[in-house]
Amino acid sequence: MNLNNLERDILWKLWRNRCFGKGHMLINNVLRGFPRDRQKEFKNAIDSLIKKGILLKKPTKHGDAVYINAKLRIEIREILKKYHDFL
Repeated sequence: MNLNNLERDILWKLWRNRCFGKGHMLINNVLRGFPRDRQKEFKNAIDSLIKKGILLKKPTKHGDAVYINAKLRIEIREILKKYHDFL
C-alpha cells in the first residue's frame, strides 16, 4: 500500500480517534486541525483514500462521515508503526 504524507496524516487522525466501522468522523472534523491553506489538498487526499478503499464513506444527517476499513486495519497499523514507534 503506497500512501503519501497527507494520506498518512489523515489515517493517523482517524486511528487515534478509533474511527473503525461504528466509530466515524465527519469529513469537516477530519479536516479540522490541518492548515487552512492546505484544506483542499487534504480533502483530495480523503477522496483518494475513499477511491482506494482504505476509507469508507457513510452518510449521516450532519453530512458525510468517513472511517477506516476494518479489513485493512492490520496493514494500516504496520504503515503507521513505521512513523509512530509506540503503536
